[in-house]
Amino acid sequence: MAGATNGPSTVVTNGHKRPHDGETAQSSEQIHPSRKRRLDYSEADAQFARMYDELADDVQAVRLAAAGKLVRALSTTSDAQIPRLQSALARLIKGLCSGRKAARLGFSIALAEVLRLAFGLGVSEFTLAGVTEQVGKLTTVEGNVSGQEKRDYLIGRRFAFQAILQSDVGASDAVPQHDFQALIGAVVEQMAEKPWMRRDCGAMLYEFLASRAGSQLSPERLQTIIDWLSAKALWKTPEGVALWMLFGARPAIRLPVGIWDKKGPLAKSERHVLSKVLQEVPVEDGDSTTTSSGSRQAAPSFAWSVIMRAMHQSDKAASEHLDMPITENFPTFWAACVDQTLFNENASSERKALGFQILGLAISSAPPVAVGCVFSPNVLRCIMAQRADSQRYLFEAAKAPLNQLISRAKQDSAVAGNAASSLIHAGAINFDQATKTKTMDTLLTHADHSKLEDAMDTLKTMILRPALKAEDQGNAENARRMIADFVLTVVRSRKPAELFLGSYGTDYVPTPPQWLRTALNFLAELGYWKLDKALASPPISDATRQVCRQRLSSLIGHVMKLPLAQASRTLRLTVEHLRSVSEKSYGYPAAEKEVKALVRKTDKRMQDTSLKSTMLGAPGSGKSEDVPRAFVLLYAMAVLQVYNEDPDAGLALQDLHDCAGQWDVDTQSVSTLIELLLSFVSKQSTLYRKLAEQVFTTFAANLTPEGLQSMLAVLAQRENLSGQQELFRNEEDEVEEGSEEEDGSIIDVDDMSDVELVNGEEVGADASDDSEQEEEDDEEAEEDSESEATDDDEEDLDAVAAFDQKLAAALGSAAMADDDDGSDMDDEQMMAVEPALQNVFKELKKKSGQKQDNKDAKDTIVSFKNRVLDLLAIYVKAEYSNVLALDIIAPLVVLIRETTSKPTAEKAFAVLKQYFEACNKHKALPVLPDEDAGFALLSAAHVEMTEGGSKLHANACSRSSLFLSKVLVTMDPACYGRIVGMYAQLQEQWWKDPSSKVQSSVFTEWTSWSIAMRKQT
Repeated sequence: MAGATNGPSTVVTNGHKRPHDGETAQSSEQIHPSRKRRLDYSEADAQFARMYDELADDVQAVRLAAAGKLVRALSTTSDAQIPRLQSALARLIKGLCSGRKAARLGFSIALAEVLRLAFGLGVSEFTLAGVTEQVGKLTTVEGNVSGQEKRDYLIGRRFAFQAILQSDVGASDAVPQHDFQALIGAVVEQMAEKPWMRRDCGAMLYEFLASRAGSQLSPERLQTIIDWLSAKALWKTPEGVALWMLFGARPAIRLPVGIWDKKGPLAKSERHVLSKVLQEVPVEDGDSTTTSSGSRQAAPSFAWSVIMRAMHQSDKAASEHLDMPITENFPTFWAACVDQTLFNENASSERKALGFQILGLAISSAPPVAVGCVFSPNVLRCIMAQRADSQRYLFEAAKAPLNQLISRAKQDSAVAGNAASSLIHAGAINFDQATKTKTMDTLLTHADHSKLEDAMDTLKTMILRPALKAEDQGNAENARRMIADFVLTVVRSRKPAELFLGSYGTDYVPTPPQWLRTALNFLAELGYWKLDKALASPPISDATRQVCRQRLSSLIGHVMKLPLAQASRTLRLTVEHLRSVSEKSYGYPAAEKEVKALVRKTDKRMQDTSLKSTMLGAPGSGKSEDVPRAFVLLYAMAVLQVYNEDPDAGLALQDLHDCAGQWDVDTQSVSTLIELLLSFVSKQSTLYRKLAEQVFTTFAANLTPEGLQSMLAVLAQRENLSGQQELFRNEEDEVEEGSEEEDGSIIDVDDMSDVELVNGEEVGADASDDSEQEEEDDEEAEEDSESEATDDDEEDLDAVAAFDQKLAAALGSAAMADDDDGSDMDDEQMMAVEPALQNVFKELKKKSGQKQDNKDAKDTIVSFKNRVLDLLAIYVKAEYSNVLALDIIAPLVVLIRETTSKPTAEKAFAVLKQYFEACNKHKALPVLPDEDAGFALLSAAHVEMTEGGSKLHANACSRSSLFLSKVLVTMDPACYGRIVGMYAQLQEQWWKDPSSKVQSSVFTEWTSWSIAMRKQT
């Protein structure tokens, strides 16, 4: 049993025996000196052991603290200081051979500091040659050991030499030359021992020479390093190239002759050899030949960074000398050493993986002007090929440099612009689709305006000459369509607020950037001008011209999101460019002379109106200047209607001239303008909807009762074919269908282009914003079709029964009774019934067409109502205190009940809600001319309650009634009694009639409102 003895127990505590019973403990003065020294050393060793253990800790702060404690402990001056330093040096060198935790990192830091301390004492026990020899002995493995252990010792030696170089003890002039030569010889010997060790030792030696201490080495010592590198034939290695360039920048240094060109490894004559050296392919080096490592490079050598930095500095110096940005050396180096080698079509996956790392290095370090150079042909081909399929070996590796490019582009617009311009010049306009990334989209979003201008010029050249064979018309159309789509993507990549430069010109109107004007102008040229064959090859086809018109319309729709001053100016400049050629150069295929005269008149009127808007002041200084700008916008769109051969364009243009001419003297012009805007929103076009909303915002304050009634009349129309015919009674069915097809050249197809898929993805970053209305309409049509599914099924069953009866009458009841399929009828009988059968099927086809016409008519009316509701929402937002706004309440409540489209009902309720909330928010209610008008509106709301309907309708009725009550009570509190009587009468009817359609919630809400209103009063 532990602790049990035959005599009195004796336990050792802290090196001292516990005294026997009856004995007294010895004092420290009574201990023999030799024994006391042994006890002190044991405690010091325990402290050092803890320090060495902490040097290997994974936490950097712990390692640094341990190194500090070790240096302080060794700095104590005593007779044992030198032995302790010698012991510490040996212990630290041995510890570098251990792969435990972070031992090499911690021990190398401590070794460098201890070397500084030891050599700072100036004693003969510490010499550079001696330390170098000690490192060699302690890191040499003996006996039959594993390959991993040998590797650990080699790595430990490399860390030991790195610590010596970092301590700067070798750079001191007090160190003898032969000692320095011994150190360099050992480092270079290890550098030449293994290829993988050459990379680490080369980087270590380069860092030392590039450091402050290394830059102060004497020419004699630098020549020692050069001689050792020459002796080991290391110049034609990646590390040797980096060191050669470093020595070449030092004065009074003699580099060996015959190794590289007198201009160095970067000379054009050495590109082929340099390419092989960087790939570690065997090359001749003087009298010997370098050997290949035999293993793939997992990471690029540090020499790549050194070389690329030197290339960029050379190009920068040349550009400063010539006062112009150039990149000559780097592109040629990149093509020879990277593009044609690492990304060669026949290169291995390992080489391509290394190439992607070098590509990322180049992207992160290249100056903005040189970033685009890295996207050379083979690089682009390899990236898109590897990103085409997620199963590719380098699928993720190809994305890493693109992520670096995106990250840098977000920080530097010049980088984004140069990279985007380079990709566009290379024809990689479908780069995002091919790589499944958002690279191009990000570049375009952050690119500066100057580079976008270059990109637009390139795209114009590409679309005029798609670099295809002249006879390959089909591929040319596809290429031009893709480029036109990409132009739209470029414009949509910028938010409307970012489209303009933001500076005001002399006319107080921001000037659109040149790249945006170029995009609009060349799409207008391609869509409408007759270009000479010398300019466009192959010639522009009608299909391409149609696509360019559609994309131009989409671009204008994006511009419509701008403030009125910017939108009108941009569109005016586009139309002026379109009109800058004579009519003979384009002409109007279907335009009459009167229409041409109106267009010429419009040219002058737009100039006059634009001048007037300039004289009225800066944007935002008042509403008066917005009126002429709105007319400029309308004029420009009307001219585009003429160019698109819209049959209504001439009439619209004439109405517009009449409105503008009588605007200040005749209120009827406002009603005419409202009719014109309604004709715009009736078109299934996002562009015309945005135009109407933009213009209506300007003229909302001028809205007359007649104009408002024109809008409300649309909401009252029946949602069927008869309602459509009544709404558009001035147009024949054939003309209407034809105009829809013709409008589709820029309108209907434009709606599709707003959400059009190009190569499987949406065109533009904000395509979803442009298509919100269309998606809404689709949802409405879908819900409408669901609500009528049962009725349609019943109608189909009735139609089938009627068809069977008519078919039986045509074939003869006897024949149908004898043989259902009529297979026993002879030829004469079949010929006899053929006319009757033709009539039956003709009638069936006619009824089927009528059913589809009814459905189309309903969709058209519902869409029209939704767009009118959008205009009313604009009106109540701006003119909530206008008494005219009260006239919208009753029609909206009726619409909520009568419409067959649930989304339309919800939108109508939203307009009412917005109106009521705007009045409450601004604490401004409309003031009626007399109380009777208000009670008439209130009575209509109560009558509407009795009509029944959905809960939404009941809520709309109740809220409208309470709002009108608030208006009346605010005018005169005495009106409350009369309102109470009206509610009492309504409640009495509800009480007496069990089948009453009035919702009970109406009365509870009235009571709650009365309590709240009384508190406010």
